[in-house]
Amino acid sequence: MILPRELGIVAALGLLAQAAPAPVHRRSVSTTLLDKMDLFAQYSAAAYCSSNINSVSTTLTCEADNCPEVVLAAPTVLEEFNETAEFGDTAGFVAVDSTNKAIVVSFRGSSDLSNWIANIDFDLVDASSICTGCEIHSGWWKAWETVASAITSKVEAAVTTYSDYDLVFTGHSLGAALAAIGATILRNDGYTVDLYNFGQPRIGNLALADYITAQDKGDNYRVTHTDDVVPKLPPKLLGYHHFSPEYWITSDSGVTVTTTDITEVTGVDSTSGNDGTLLDSVSAHKFYFEYISACD
Repeated sequence: MILPRELGIVAALGLLAQAAPAPVHRRSVSTTLLDKMDLFAQYSAAAYCSSNINSVSTTLTCEADNCPEVVLAAPTVLEEFNETAEFGDTAGFVAVDSTNKAIVVSFRGSSDLSNWIANIDFDLVDASSICTGCEIHSGWWKAWETVASAITSKVEAAVTTYSDYDLVFTGHSLGAALAAIGATILRNDGYTVDLYNFGQPRIGNLALADYITAQDKGDNYRVTHTDDVVPKLPPKLLGYHHFSPEYWITSDSGVTVTTTDITEVTGVDSTSGNDGTLLDSVSAHKFYFEYISACD
């Protein structure tokens, strides 16, 4: 599925503003890393399921059967959140996974993808509270702030109780943007946070992209898929940039992803991965290891 003409023009202008493609720096993606990407893609998928964000249940289920590893791990839900925000509801959960020794904060993507893409706002606002010279997408910043206090308090308690567990933020699409913002803030607060996100749009300016790339309290796994349009938005032409590294899935939708299907692309704003593709696909956005938004 290709974007409407208007968004296609914006994306094309963004491509014209890009520098020549940087070389691909490929490092081996281990089976262990592949399995973790798949697991946290399933956690991101679980955030789309209403049973996991609008309930009093302490278990996670996916009615679309697209999070089997999560169900098998039987994590305990500590918090479900669903707050109305300017650019879509801010929804998800905080869970403790004793099987994989992880505290997982998962954010839901947009419940109306086409409408969300068509109405992405491009406003950048000051984010000097994060880093010097940083600017961030105004709507997603406000969306994070609606749940920041509740999530931070649950994470603080969980990290105290499960001190040997990894802390992981994850999400898809809009959820990936919120996960990236949240992980960045909590790292600044002294937490070590691993970030696994899927189909993330750009969230801020070059100073913010450089800052997140350089953070050393946790690893970034920003996963993209073929010519997914969402990671190309908002465009660089309007002051938006991506942090490094990127893990670019090159296999088609519906195909089991293997280690040879993922290229690690390093360098802020590299065009050697998703950003160098010519087409803008919505269908590619919906498949990350599984049909990630199938519960929607």
